[in-house]
Amino acid sequence: MKGKKIIGLMLSVMLIGGVAAGCGNKGDASGSAGSSGGKKTTITYWQHSSQARDKMMQDLAKEFMEKNKDIEVKMEFIPEDSYSTKLISTLATDAAPDVMQVESGMIPRLAKAGSIQPLDEKILSTEKISSEFIPAAVDGLKYEGKYYGLPTDTQTIVLYWNKDLLKEAGLDAEKGPKTWDELREWAVKLTKTQNGKMTQSGWGVKGYNPEVQALIAQYGGKMVDEKGKYIFADDPKSVEAIKFMVDTYKKDKVYDTQFMKNWAGFRQGKVAMMLGHPAMFGNLKQTAPNVNLGMSLIPAKDGKNTTIVTSWAYVASKKANSEAATKWIEFLASKDVQKKWTKQTGELPTRKELINDEELTSDPQTKLLLSSMEDSQVGYLQMGILNKIWGQYFDKMILTDAPVEQTLQDLQKELNTEISKDLK
Repeated sequence: MKGKKIIGLMLSVMLIGGVAAGCGNKGDASGSAGSSGGKKTTITYWQHSSQARDKMMQDLAKEFMEKNKDIEVKMEFIPEDSYSTKLISTLATDAAPDVMQVESGMIPRLAKAGSIQPLDEKILSTEKISSEFIPAAVDGLKYEGKYYGLPTDTQTIVLYWNKDLLKEAGLDAEKGPKTWDELREWAVKLTKTQNGKMTQSGWGVKGYNPEVQALIAQYGGKMVDEKGKYIFADDPKSVEAIKFMVDTYKKDKVYDTQFMKNWAGFRQGKVAMMLGHPAMFGNLKQTAPNVNLGMSLIPAKDGKNTTIVTSWAYVASKKANSEAATKWIEFLASKDVQKKWTKQTGELPTRKELINDEELTSDPQTKLLLSSMEDSQVGYLQMGILNKIWGQYFDKMILTDAPVEQTLQDLQKELNTEISKDLK
């Protein structure tokens, strides 16, 4: 019954908003690492499929097995559109993978359900993780004092702009806006309309939650209390920050969701500025080669460029051999592997020693992206269903006449209802 309850509740999460990514299928003899007689331990690993990541993971597994002759890694790459369904349906069964990727926000829920296990202290201690990783990258991976995973696909928020559009408007196209007030003022100047219809957006703002959370942090507001309960609607500074975003859309009218999708518009030279993840830098070089791209840290308030970290995590299922699974996870988040991911995909490293790595920082643009990790805080909406709830209510605030304060109270209530679910 317990297993069925877990599956049922997890499926409800998936259907409403989407869940984790990246795990493996049933392995053989997963519980025999280090056993006598030289028997190999097999661990299974799943992730949603993409051509670039699949090839790199295959190469990494080969390298890992060459270094760990007693462990075999079996991998399964699952199409993205069916990944969550397959993962969720196996979590409470023996068919669950040994190691998987999940959205960081899922860790408390999965740990509470007993679906995943903490990292093996004999292989990777709590103290070592705390000392070697950037706090914002691992703080959300801890449950009841124990780390249940290590980060992957780590992102912050930075600012992008079209230099040509800024220059045309008489603005500093090389430095870009440095403060939030300046960003808002420039967005107004960069917005164009003709016959009452938008022809150019100054800033494609629509309330993406890591961007809003970053502004809340810079205002000195609080998203959650010490127990993880959402309190932003009751916190004056948080409400002020959220109103800044809402007013930029509703009052300043620097963007219109009916104009065109914001990132599509940026690629076409119709949206002048965008906040986004560092991964967009590589993407834009490929998908928008004609855009003369400017980039900087997220705008500052009172001299602080505080940004928000979001990530997925490598975790081990309850059935996995603890030592073997933790060794594989530790390898995937090792210095050399993180460095490879940064160079090949633009994924930000989370080990402290890599933020100022001489090779990585030799490129000025990569150096800037890495520096965004230095003043960062953990995000508190790192689960598909939470993202969906936030987006629905933010749309209500910017697209209707619903009062902001009451809408925030309703949003806070629904988010707290969602995170209060007990899977036991």
